[in-house]
Amino acid sequence: MTTDMIDSSDVAVPDTPTSVYDAIYSRRTTHDMTDKEVPREVLERLLDTAIWAPNHRLTNPWRFFVLGKGSAARERVAELAWQVAYNKVTNPNPEQKQRSADDSKRRVLDAPALIYAYSVPGGDDETTQENYASVCCAVQNMALAAVAEGLVVDWSTGSVTKHPQLAEAFGAGDDWEMVGALFIGEPANEPASRRSATQSITSWLD
Repeated sequence: MTTDMIDSSDVAVPDTPTSVYDAIYSRRTTHDMTDKEVPREVLERLLDTAIWAPNHRLTNPWRFFVLGKGSAARERVAELAWQVAYNKVTNPNPEQKQRSADDSKRRVLDAPALIYAYSVPGGDDETTQENYASVCCAVQNMALAAVAEGLVVDWSTGSVTKHPQLAEAFGAGDDWEMVGALFIGEPANEPASRRSATQSITSWLD
């Protein structure tokens, strides 16, 4: 696939008071978002940051599908999410299965913004693995940029993302690898988080 090239010197960097460190330590994953719309130009800014992720060999492996709220594409994915969730629930209670399926469908329909990210394969296993890693880095770029925009990115790899009908609906290649669904919106709260201290997972070798 041939892509237009952008020189780093031509990028218009958004003016924001949020530092890289602010974004890293403030980034959270939450399902709880407000109903506030995310303008297209904001989504475009997030996507613009994605392509500057580390990318060995400059393979440009990322492919994104943006599902507009209220779009036919969003409706199709929501119906698929309902079916996948309904079939996945092991509880034989039909009301429980219905409730879980309805929740999954509602999550897709109600998300202020929804983007699906794929990684295309390389010419060999090593390049394919590197491509996937690059797209993961691209998603992190978007998540950090979202903090500067007052938004949150909920990165999901649930069952529906792996369903073959999803790729068919998007026109994605059979050999593309799903990296995740990105639910994007204004957080309704700011949850606290914890991580293991770096001292417990780092070895300094002399």
